[in-house]
Amino acid sequence: MELRRLRLLAELEHRGTIAAVAEALSFSPSSVSVQLAELEREAGSVILQRVGRGVQLTAAGRLLAQHAREALSADEAVRAEMAATAERPGGRLRIAVVQTAALALVPPVLAGLARSAPELRVEVVGRETEAALDELRARGLDLVVGIDYEPVPTSRHRDVHRTDLLQEDVLVAVPARTRPRLGVPIDVRTLESAAWAASRPGSGHSAAVEYVCARHGGFAPDIRHRTDDSLILRALVSSGHAVTLLPALIGTATPQVAVRPVEGTPLVRTIFSATREALRGSPGVEAVRAALHQAAQVVTQDRTDVRAL
Repeated sequence: MELRRLRLLAELEHRGTIAAVAEALSFSPSSVSVQLAELEREAGSVILQRVGRGVQLTAAGRLLAQHAREALSADEAVRAEMAATAERPGGRLRIAVVQTAALALVPPVLAGLARSAPELRVEVVGRETEAALDELRARGLDLVVGIDYEPVPTSRHRDVHRTDLLQEDVLVAVPARTRPRLGVPIDVRTLESAAWAASRPGSGHSAAVEYVCARHGGFAPDIRHRTDDSLILRALVSSGHAVTLLPALIGTATPQVAVRPVEGTPLVRTIFSATREALRGSPGVEAVRAALHQAAQVVTQDRTDVRAL
């Protein structure tokens, strides 16, 4: 059985519909259907059954999908071992980075790799953490630089290897013109009547805002503004239209925003890198991870609100 067809089956199990598989892999739905029909012929068993206008895997299909994942991982591990015999990292590496980490880490990482691994083609896209990890496990990405808020941890998976890069304080951000007492912990209860800004519902940032207000303030925040763009969150605060939570790396970057720790238990978040277990140790992944750790050391130098790990 061809790995190409086995991957389509694994993608179908993961994504649920032929249309989603086609979109993820840049195929037409009809070509995906044809290849899956050929895989079914090769397997000698019915692996798909019609359900309404869609399809679902049969018991035989789920068994074959499990073997497909194992075969794909084995193929990837072999390729990684073979790549390790080269003198310098090369090939293509697809990386997803959450915005705040990208602003601080991506420029020095790319500059360092241009010197240490010039034959490595690094492609960077912006993604929120959970979506990026999902795409990583589906082999649409090779490395993820994500974030993990302490009270609302990111999902962990056995087939994903994670390495923590740095930890930063998460602070309450208020307009600087309110003359806040800088550095002094803020009683969140004083912000009960304020307009809040947060990322989309269900995101780590939104959950952190809701947690802080409920745990330390005893109220549900009035979230009037929603965006996954941290620069827009910061602009809403600097313009006086909202308060929010901002990580130290971005929250301390403008004089129009004042940041203060939460009174009570300090709030932190971790920036980490993640790759599939099968890619762990591959030259390209290791080169990027080394550059990330070097960048983390530089951006945290002489700071107490951001710490390299």
